[in-house]
Amino acid sequence: MNDDPNEKLKAEYVDEREDKSAWFLEVKERAKLNPSNCVEHYAPNKAAMALWLAAQGARITDIQKKTGLGRETIRGLQWRHNDTLETKRKEFSMRYAIAAQDYTDLLFERSQQLFDNPEELAKISPDKLAVTVGILTDKAAQLTGMASSIVEHRKGASIDDAAKMIFDAKARIASKIKSDAIDVEIIDEPNSF
Repeated sequence: MNDDPNEKLKAEYVDEREDKSAWFLEVKERAKLNPSNCVEHYAPNKAAMALWLAAQGARITDIQKKTGLGRETIRGLQWRHNDTLETKRKEFSMRYAIAAQDYTDLLFERSQQLFDNPEELAKISPDKLAVTVGILTDKAAQLTGMASSIVEHRKGASIDDAAKMIFDAKARIASKIKSDAIDVEIIDEPNSF
């Protein structure tokens, strides 16, 4: 039996791709630069898996569920391995872009097949077609540099402005009431019995 810790570590991988194996070993090597109470020392597999998931854009709650690590531990890992994460994120982003291109090609092929087969086209719900059109329109706008969403900012009265308008309106009403009022003098006459 081989007692090499690196081989034991590699044997526990879920994914045997070369880049992932190298990643796990890199995290373990970098652990030597950190204090011994860091997760990279006492749970290198979990640390590497957490960083692998983070590099792919996984949410912290998902990383917590898969690794059993706490939020602060994961944040600490991200902080200590930020440069490595950024490098890996660029690689993943390129992979996703290539996959997106492949699936875009498949979508256009499928679209052409649907145009050629009206019975199949009739099976697709209009809402799915509308969502597809919306996504493709948004992507086209992004790729041409156009705005894919428009945020409108309206200028209106602030709460302070509204309070002042209410105060002024009350003052005008009070003034109107006062100007329409009749001055009356009440005289007490003594009773003449």
